[in-house]
Amino acid sequence: MKAFNLIEEPWIPVRSGTTVREVGLREALLEAHRLERIEAASPLVEVALTRLLLAVLHRAYQGPQSAREQAQILAKGRFDAGVVTAYLDRWRDRFWLFHHTAPFWQVPDLPGDDPLPWTKLRPEFAAGNNPTLFDHTYDDTPPHASFAEAARSLVAHQTFTPGGLIRRYGVQSGVGAPLAVSAAFFAIGANLFHTLTQALVPYDESDDRPIWETDPVVLSELEGDENKQPRKKVPLFGRTRAYTWPSRGVRLLNEGSGVRYMAYGPGVHPLTDRFYQDPMVAYAKQAKTGNLVPIRLRADKAFWRDFSALFPEEDAGLSPQTLESARQLQQQTGTRRVLRIEVAGQVTDQAKVMEIRREIYPLPTHTKEHALRIFVPRATQLADARATCLRSGGWQLARLLLSLSRDPDKQEVRALLDSFPLLPYYWNQLGNAFSTFLEKLDENPDEAWGAWEARVREISEVAWTVTINTVGTEARQLKAVQEAEKTWRTCLAKEARRERKG
Repeated sequence: MKAFNLIEEPWIPVRSGTTVREVGLREALLEAHRLERIEAASPLVEVALTRLLLAVLHRAYQGPQSAREQAQILAKGRFDAGVVTAYLDRWRDRFWLFHHTAPFWQVPDLPGDDPLPWTKLRPEFAAGNNPTLFDHTYDDTPPHASFAEAARSLVAHQTFTPGGLIRRYGVQSGVGAPLAVSAAFFAIGANLFHTLTQALVPYDESDDRPIWETDPVVLSELEGDENKQPRKKVPLFGRTRAYTWPSRGVRLLNEGSGVRYMAYGPGVHPLTDRFYQDPMVAYAKQAKTGNLVPIRLRADKAFWRDFSALFPEEDAGLSPQTLESARQLQQQTGTRRVLRIEVAGQVTDQAKVMEIRREIYPLPTHTKEHALRIFVPRATQLADARATCLRSGGWQLARLLLSLSRDPDKQEVRALLDSFPLLPYYWNQLGNAFSTFLEKLDENPDEAWGAWEARVREISEVAWTVTINTVGTEARQLKAVQEAEKTWRTCLAKEARRERKG
């Protein structure tokens, strides 16, 4: 039985003016110039759908094979209806969400006698090994998902699912999806057409095919071998292959008007004997091994504090190709519009997703590369140095306050320090200031740096004031504040001398 063709049926959420509605693949691409953006509740869904649309465009255009061809697509102001329509019509039969021999991005013969709730596809739901992030759904009472919701969840899961235990069909565990631990970067354009075109990094289609251009994966290829790994092993390289990687075996179970359960199992085992650079990922070189590892989001800090990773020194890492492409297009067209980038992904602890995050930053497009490599690291280093001094003063304050009644241990001091608004206030306020700093870099780097220094100093002073105002006003408490402030000021003076020498 065929049901719900993703080319025509509405399932991709897009914003147009004040309205968010769902469209099919065809409309998303042919009307991309009239749509502002993909707008999903989950950043994971947004990124996964963006990669899916890019895969279709790369195969439809068989390129672009150069930056020049990419610029030519941009200059036309919309995607070529003939090119897109011809490609989608050719592969239409592979885009049925439910199909007896080739369901989209699924395994047609995966047994449904031991099903899992569809909510396992989304880390926002508490299902399987997922901790409860945003709701309290349980395995035995999964909500009913529309076909559109199930399709979005399937695409996001194949793109982001972490590695971990599976214990099905003779396979012990599965490898993480292409973006399981990586932050994803892409530039946000004036509309969806601009966003997608900027991310169409020049592409060589040789030896690369997306999931719908290959034979459907079947259960016998996924069952465990002597090493308890899926029998089917495929090299992980090729743009659209990576964008549509079958990380897990899934078969959504159609209940007529929606989905509550699915068949689930291992996916294709990726062979990683050679390095593959995902266009949306930034990489840093490990000092000990020399291996390139993806930049990931961290639970303890916003990405802006690692922003210099986007402009690595030669042989120290790789910038995301999507951002390099967007900057080059801006420069080629002489556009002065502020380019904004989205950083999205998940924070994981082994197989568990602990946090899902989306952050937006301006991207300097006219500041020279060497200037970015100087000013951006200096900016984050200054912020870190001030934070170190704040923490030093805060630790002293917490210790002295606790010492008024007992001899505290380190855990007690740390707990009190963490309860202060000191560092949370400082980092939250600096995040907005950093975005302003980036925008000003394109105007005048020296002035931007001066303004950043002043803002860091101002915010740290306010953070300290806000914190000491939470302390009591008894004589002993005021003395503790006075002693702690000496510690803080002494640290600041040392940092200032160190910076002047540097």
